[in-house]
Amino acid sequence: MRFKSLSLFFLFSVFFYLSPVIAQESIEEDKPMYVTVTTLYGVDGFDFEEWKEVEKEYFDKVTSKIDLIRSHEVLMSYFAPQFSEIKVINVINSWEDIMIINEMRVALIEEAWPDEEERKIFFEKQNSFYKSKHSDEIFLTSDYSKDLVKEAGQNRPFVFMMKNNILADTEDENSYENYSKYVENVIYNNTKILAYYPFSHFWGDDSREFVELFVLDSFSDVEMSQYESNALLSKIVPKEEEREQFLSSLFSAIESQQTSFYRNIPSLSK
Repeated sequence: MRFKSLSLFFLFSVFFYLSPVIAQESIEEDKPMYVTVTTLYGVDGFDFEEWKEVEKEYFDKVTSKIDLIRSHEVLMSYFAPQFSEIKVINVINSWEDIMIINEMRVALIEEAWPDEEERKIFFEKQNSFYKSKHSDEIFLTSDYSKDLVKEAGQNRPFVFMMKNNILADTEDENSYENYSKYVENVIYNNTKILAYYPFSHFWGDDSREFVELFVLDSFSDVEMSQYESNALLSKIVPKEEEREQFLSSLFSAIESQQTSFYRNIPSLSK
């Protein structure tokens, strides 16, 4: 039996040969956590409700029972055709926990589907929703996160704005200081930005990658958040010329940036 690496369950074995060198709190203060991001692509003509039912079964029987998974989100592209791109994001305290989670996952799968033939049928069905194309990356949590506070019984999706930044080789000497100032005074105080998670590269295609994940209540809040950010920035840097210099310094650290929008699946959220 051949399980595709595309399935939404943890396939950390692909990372095991690496040497260790998203509410998110580290066991040790200021110790970064690991963020695994798997990008999947769905087949054409899928049945969304059937897909959600299959993934919910896996989530309930496996993912939800692994306490070492601190956070789990399944994101679907907001603008592209439904199911064209899916990102599975997991947050784990340590590299050692990643190892343990893989063992727990195998045990829970065998417990949930003890009959080998039934297990084969389930995972063949799960894999049938996805194309063979996929990618895996690992990031580390960075300073200055703003955690999402979910309401009790939250069952509606949030909007996730993901900014994939490629850091420049050179930057203004005050760029990091200005970044810290911007996050603490603008992002933290922006009422439309419900959460903010910056991730730095650990393993993947480009070591310069720095991801910023913003969580908002609705897509209309994306534009509203920008207006509010501009107003908050004007308070800490009131003079226009100095504000332009501040932003120039801030963006000098970024060579390029790509922004994508997603919505999560609440029933698959942890």
